Amino acid sequence: MSGTGSLLWVQAPESLCARLEVPPTFAITFDPERSGEFDAELVAPGSYFLEKLVALSAERGRWDAVRCVPGPDWISTALSVAGLGPPTGVRPRVEAEEGGTIFLFSFRVTLTSDEKRETFHRIAVSPSTECAWEADDVPTDSDLLPVSPAEVHGDLEAAYRIGTQALRERCRESVDGFRAESLRRLDEEVRRIFGYFDRTKDEIQEADPEGSGELIRAIEGERSRRLAETLERFDPIARASLCSIRALLVPMARVRLTLPSGASSEATVDAWSHHVRGLACAECAGTAGPWVPEEDRLRCARCASTRDGSVRPRARPRSDTPRRGKRDAPGTARSPRGSKARPRDASGPGPSP
Repeated sequence: MSGTGSLLWVQAPESLCARLEVPPTFAITFDPERSGEFDAELVAPGSYFLEKLVALSAERGRWDAVRCVPGPDWISTALSVAGLGPPTGVRPRVEAEEGGTIFLFSFRVTLTSDEKRETFHRIAVSPSTECAWEADDVPTDSDLLPVSPAEVHGDLEAAYRIGTQALRERCRESVDGFRAESLRRLDEEVRRIFGYFDRTKDEIQEADPEGSGELIRAIEGERSRRLAETLERFDPIARASLCSIRALLVPMARVRLTLPSGASSEATVDAWSHHVRGLACAECAGTAGPWVPEEDRLRCARCASTRDGSVRPRARPRSDTPRRGKRDAPGTARSPRGSKARPRDASGPGPSP
């Protein structure tokens, strides 16, 4: 922007000019009497240009900035939420405590085909650690105070790229499943269309083999039209739109965590999301908690629950009774006191005779 009197000259990128229907360089004014000079766009309540500008701003997402003011024991609280509290035997040591910025992006993901699905995702990004995580279970706004956007420091564009990549990974499975289901329905619909029109053609040709050419061509044209509509209707489309951006000024701490075996690792924790960054699961190498500490390593809760639930049951002792129809191998000896197996009639609750 550059100002001359009551006019402001604006140079905007091509994509923005196309949406606002203005040339690359144009003038705006807040004075209705100057709106005719240099074809200046009037920015005033009710003006067409202002309505377009507000609509475009709302489409690009809501923006606000807040500061997190936690309690005095927020580090221990955050570690306890992440599964690294004192009962686990993990010994934390705070190495540094400083302020940082976290950007919270809210996305609306729309999957459109024969049906429409919408989901909302909130992705938190820490530009200083280049880390992103889901923040669907964010705490309440009770500890957040509004601040001026001028106090926010951090690379917003880099954070946005990290956030969109995290969203892409988060939605990959659901998008692939939606696409596969849409293609399956498309295949069924195409088969139904071909079956119906081919059967109709055969019946018409069988009833009137000589005079059915024009009618057959009309049927084939209708079949092509139906196929084109079906392809357009079942074409799976995935879109993600940005709904809002929130910049959070949050206290952060670098903590060294020591396991009972003496092994240690450094992590970063913030006072707002209580998300511990810098740790990795010993089995899946995932970085999402909560964590289950063991003697000499850390596992995420998902791997811990999967492993504990899939332990093989303890096997029953093998019987020394040979199978029916199988003779004893040479060199093997039966117990001198006979088989250790009990007969079925002696397996009741009462004492054996």
